[in-house]
Amino acid sequence: MSWNKIRPELVEVLQDKGFNEMNRFQESIFDIMKSGRNILAEGIEGCGKSTSIVYNVLEKIKIPGEGSPRAIISCASNDKAQNLYDELKKYTFHLDLTVDLVHDKGNMLKQRNDLFDGTEIIVGTPKRLYELYIQNGYNVGELKIFIIDDAIQQFKNGNGIHLKRITESLPKCQFLILTTPFSDKRLNEFLDEIGPIQKIEE
Repeated sequence: MSWNKIRPELVEVLQDKGFNEMNRFQESIFDIMKSGRNILAEGIEGCGKSTSIVYNVLEKIKIPGEGSPRAIISCASNDKAQNLYDELKKYTFHLDLTVDLVHDKGNMLKQRNDLFDGTEIIVGTPKRLYELYIQNGYNVGELKIFIIDDAIQQFKNGNGIHLKRITESLPKCQFLILTTPFSDKRLNEFLDEIGPIQKIEE
């Protein structure tokens, strides 16, 4: 993929961290994300779904904000949230962006206080994201993108209700749903409620 599609300061950070190119699946996601459409990206493990979160979020969130998050990423487990947070931190430091982690193992009061200090990106588990949301722990008024990683697993874990309740109250924003191939009525109904969504398969 041509680096001309990515802003120069992000290219510099990506190359410095050893990221040299996207695969075909990742590039397809990136191109549609740039268009502003919602995406359902369906692929097997190891095809690069999680890595695509990193560069799409960092391309979408170009400058520090005024405190309200502009990207929320829901992960299927505490460990997956921690791993994605750690990966994003490698890049956000150099781009003057703030990323916060909220998951079920952490202290909710501390997590809420951290969010009050201001953040551009929140990575968390669906239950904790919902708990903090109903406590007014963060404002979604400036939200640009909502990402659900490993969506089918989140619904199998019974967290579809938390995702639904959060997304029902969101302003107009872009959705990126990543999942392994699935057949699940609850997830399909959720996708229908989001609205028009373009599907990519690997």
